[in-house]
Amino acid sequence: MSSFVRFTVAIFSAIFALQLCVAKENAAVFENGKWQSLPSMELSDVPNFKPATDVHLDKYGGWMERTNKVTGFFHTAIVDGRWWLVDPDGHFFISVGINSVSQSSAESDDDTDDAATNVVTDVKLIWANHTLTMLHTNFFNTLGCWGETQTLRKGSEPMPYCLHWNFMQTYEHQRKLKYPGTGNGKEVSPFDPEFEEFCDEHAKALEKTKNDPWLLGHFSDNELPFEEKGIVQRFLDYPANDPNHIAAANFLAARHHVKIIQSDDREFLQLVVSEYYRKVSAAIKKHDPNHLFLGSRFHGNVLASSSPFIGAGPYADIISVNYYHRWTPENARIVSWSSLARKPILMTEWYAKAEDSGLSNQEGAGFLVKAQTDRAKFYQNFTLTLLQNPACVGWHWFKYRDGAANNPGIVNAKGAPYQTLLDSMREINSQVYPLKEALGK
Repeated sequence: MSSFVRFTVAIFSAIFALQLCVAKENAAVFENGKWQSLPSMELSDVPNFKPATDVHLDKYGGWMERTNKVTGFFHTAIVDGRWWLVDPDGHFFISVGINSVSQSSAESDDDTDDAATNVVTDVKLIWANHTLTMLHTNFFNTLGCWGETQTLRKGSEPMPYCLHWNFMQTYEHQRKLKYPGTGNGKEVSPFDPEFEEFCDEHAKALEKTKNDPWLLGHFSDNELPFEEKGIVQRFLDYPANDPNHIAAANFLAARHHVKIIQSDDREFLQLVVSEYYRKVSAAIKKHDPNHLFLGSRFHGNVLASSSPFIGAGPYADIISVNYYHRWTPENARIVSWSSLARKPILMTEWYAKAEDSGLSNQEGAGFLVKAQTDRAKFYQNFTLTLLQNPACVGWHWFKYRDGAANNPGIVNAKGAPYQTLLDSMREINSQVYPLKEALGK
């Protein structure tokens, strides 16, 4: 039986397992303009599951009871129809991460390994050690996108980490000098003859960490505008001498289409995504052949099209998704994304914010809930559903620290933990491997 046949069998097993888990608790959630009571599955709702008292983990947080090929670096594997990450020592690994682990509430990009601008002081190191201890205590095993990675990498209790590189965002600033029609990030520009050379030059910075086994992988960008509807016309709207316009015009001419139809948008988007991923992936793998290319964090309307997944699949090692506006993950949909790309899925942003934080919570895409207890319920409901999914290899909560007026954090703006939320997280995080085994049967 092939891996993908087993994968299909695992899909139906996951759906069946989901039906067996019946939520006994509800959470107070503001959705569609009103407060609602939404079913929220908790650990106690998993039938016949007894939490393990001692889950044997290696230094990376991998599960020592299941092994695969030892490569010295993180890689992916599909085993018995289920996708897994595999850590450098060859143990099965589920990435349980936190984004933006930082002393500041502001977003930071010092995870790009620019040592010249990131001097680690004694004060920073004290913070790093305290923070890493707290994360390990609550069974997190990955530092997600952004954050003070330089400082945290020097802590006494290392943790696997990710790097984020802003390929297209950085290129767009440069592009404006030659192509005045560049539209402030409204579209990507992978057809530019200069883009491939830019990627190669930009990726040279990856060589600094190419031999570090603690590095999980690289995000190339975040939430690029890969929306399908109207994409051909948007590219045609660029000036006639702009590579974006030329690519769209040539695409239509090759199809002998004068009027744009829906399939034109769908197939042109696939070409756009493929061209971006091909060039970025080649640069990443040239300068760091050892680590995973984690994609560009698809989000929002991008998820409505099959084209991003088909276009990215041949070049990314993992498809990363910032997954908002779903209280319970849509397992069949997630599996379809993985099937289109033939790669595993990593959920890289999601969160809930609570009224009882005392913050205004007017910003951000996360759910608004009444209390920290509802955030705790959301975490368990969301992760238990993902653990039933044969395509998902982990999740990264957004984020570590609250903003000035928003409550996504596991700690507040002053660094005090939300203990009710953390207790709920630890209850699941400590059992991810036994749960994935139990829910996959």
